[in-house]
Amino acid sequence: MSNGIIRTLVGAGILLANIILGTADVHAKKSRPPIFPSIDPSRVDCTAFRKGNEEQCYRTANEVYQLNLLILSEFEAGDFASAEQDALSNTPQLLPDGTVIYGVGPENLPVIAAFVGSNNFAFVSIDDEFQARVLDKDTVVLFGNISFTVMDYEHGSTVRVIHDAQTEMFRRNPQMPRGWELVYEQIGYITPLLGD
Repeated sequence: MSNGIIRTLVGAGILLANIILGTADVHAKKSRPPIFPSIDPSRVDCTAFRKGNEEQCYRTANEVYQLNLLILSEFEAGDFASAEQDALSNTPQLLPDGTVIYGVGPENLPVIAAFVGSNNFAFVSIDDEFQARVLDKDTVVLFGNISFTVMDYEHGSTVRVIHDAQTEMFRRNPQMPRGWELVYEQIGYITPLLGD
């Protein structure tokens, strides 16, 4: 299997996480200015946010939303090394068939290929409708629908769209390169996939 295919499959593994557990640390790195449009306030749920105000809740949600959009844009660009830096080797990812994999190592490539329905593919675009539920200033759950448009080279350069419902949990962790860690991810199919 070529390095490009392996990188693609490993990158897809990151997309499979839904709720992630990790250590929290309130001394996270200073956030960067947003490079994407801010999250619509109607997509932010602050009902569980007890130690702070609505403004702080929204800022925390937007910080994680910006990170998630950056990760998705890195996957679209094929920059899997950057996109994968927010998950650890023990990050659990629950797939629709009940399979749980940890991290994005090469041992997970067959599972990821089965999820995508191809051993040779590239992302064309990734579109999300995530909402953010802020649990505290160090923990945010993103949930909602996400669509992956995939160029499937294994099956005659077929373009197809995979519709998922996903949940991802991020926890602030200053030891991570971007100050947040993807702790868990869970994926459910909205439409069935091509595959064996």
